[in-house]
Formats: sequence, structure tokens, C-alpha cells
Amino acid sequence: MSHTTQIPAVFAAVAGAILLVHPVAAKPAAERETYKEVIVPILRGKCYQCHADAADNPSGKKKIKAKLALTSLDLIKKGGDEAPAAVPGNLEESLMIERIKLPHDDDDHMPPEGKPQITEHELTVLEWWIKANLPAGKSMKDAGAPQNVLAAAEKVPSDEEVKTALAKFFAEAGASAAKLASARKALEGGIAEVSGHFPNAIGFVSQQDSDLTFTAVSMRKEFKDEHLAKLAPVSQGLVDVNLGATAVTDAGVANLGKMPRLKKLWLNGTGITDTGLDSIKGLGELEYLNLYGTQVTDEGLKKLSGLKNLKKLYLWQTKVTAGAVEEFKKSVKDCDVNMGIKVE
Repeated sequence: MSHTTQIPAVFAAVAGAILLVHPVAAKPAAERETYKEVIVPILRGKCYQCHADAADNPSGKKKIKAKLALTSLDLIKKGGDEAPAAVPGNLEESLMIERIKLPHDDDDHMPPEGKPQITEHELTVLEWWIKANLPAGKSMKDAGAPQNVLAAAEKVPSDEEVKTALAKFFAEAGASAAKLASARKALEGGIAEVSGHFPNAIGFVSQQDSDLTFTAVSMRKEFKDEHLAKLAPVSQGLVDVNLGATAVTDAGVANLGKMPRLKKLWLNGTGITDTGLDSIKGLGELEYLNLYGTQVTDEGLKKLSGLKNLKKLYLWQTKVTAGAVEEFKKSVKDCDVNMGIKVE
């Protein structure tokens, strides 16, 4: 009598890859056909992205690294540029196992960093399969799989479940990529305009998002209040702004209030005072604020008590007192306030 487990198959996005969280076997491992119903699901989920033609590749694109395809028994035995992926009965000569067991930081480790990794139970099954001379066309039981291998195979999802999860992942990844491309394109005009004023000062935080970062550090005192207004075309996309050691004062800081997504802000060594903090107290997403070497006082610090997401605040060489900091921490509990080195 066949049975199915009640644990659903779940794939989650991790570092641009997929990770099988709770696999489910379609039927008891002992009854599953060894190659098609156990080995193929493992290889499809962990290897086909880099070693399969378009028809089998989860991404829908042909990608056969090192001329190694893993989509049939013959191709696995044939291997690629270097050696057979699996040699019947010989683990030491099977390149697949050698690469899987390399340290994760080794350039030759497979799957590569950032891709879903072979799990312990999958490796148990693969090693047994090779030592058993790559059985195919037989059930796991008929191929002589011992109990520990059957237990490991129970954790392998069916091939259809792997296909479904991969299709969903790549569809979502494609939609996400399209959304990112659209967001970046919408910022092109603003970035070009700001870059015209301040070459090499603005850019994306990373290749994976459309958040923007701006730094005026290289301009130092040449960057003044009137220059901050020129960031208006990209104000909605800015998350990091570094104005450290510039000539910015309270008058210019008023423009920061138009940057609602700011998470990191450097105002160290500027002319900002308590008055300028009125423009900052409404930046609800702010996580990092550097006011080192400014004229901010206890009264100014009180204005920042509503910044509940603030995690790091630098107040070294300001006019803020230790007592005011203690009061501030009652409102913003998770904030690390740096007052500098105390000299006894």
C-alpha cells in the first residue's frame, strides 16, 4: 500500500537561488524507481541550472558549464572537459562527488556559492547510487538500497514537485527582475541630471536593487546648501547620503526632509545645529545618523526621539550630555549611541 507524507514541498528564495525547505516524497522510497524518481529530482534541483540544455534547464536557458550535461545516464558517464561525473562503482573517480565535497569557498566546489547546495541526505543517496553501479530501471528496494539510504531518499521530493517549485521560483525571479529594470529606468533621467552637477557622486547601492547612494565627501567644503537642492530629481530613491565635512548648514538640510527613504545619513563636520534637526526628525526609516563634530545640543537630541528605527547615532564632539543620551535611549531603545572616548 502506497502512502504520501503530509509535509508540503516548499522552496524559498535564498541569495538568488532556491532552497528546498520541506521536501516530500511522492511514494515510499523503496518503491521509487532509483534513477528517474530519486536521482533525477536531486540533480534537477541542484545541478541542472548549470548543466542542462534549455529543455531541461529550470531557467529555460541552455547552460552547460565545462561541457558537462547531467540530464541522462549516458551524459553523466561521459562527463565533460575533465572527467566522468559518475563512474560506476568508483566514488574516487566520480567528479560529481569530488566537487560536492570540496570546501564551500573553493572555486571548484559544486554547486557554486550562491546556489542551492547538496544536502547530507542527498549526498548519502548519490554516493550509494554510484557505489551500486548507477542502477536504473529498478526500484530502490530491488537495487539493494540499505535502510539508511532509503531513509535519506524519503526526504527527496518527487520530480514533478521539483519542476513545479522551480517553475514558480523562476517566474517570480523574472517578474522581480522586470520590476527592478523598470524602477531603474525610471531613475535614469534624474541620475543623469544629478551626475551632470556632481560626477561620480551618485549610484545604485547594489546591482540587486534600485536604491541610490550619494556622497559629497570628495567635494568637502565646495559642497554647499544650494547644492543639496540639486538632488531633488532623485530624492525619492536616495537611501544613503554622505555630506560629511561639507559646508552644509541648517538651511540646506531642509532638503533632506524630501528624502523619505533615507536609511543612512552623514552630517559629521557640517554646520548643522539643533534647528537643522527639525528636517531630520521626520525621516522614519533612518537607521544610521552621524552628527560627530557638530553644534547639536541636548535640545536637538530630543527632536530625534521619534526615530524608532535608528540603530546607530554618533554624537562624539557635540554639545550633547550623557544625561540627555540616557533620556533619549528610553524612547529609542535599540539605538547604539556613540559618545566617543572618555578621558579620565
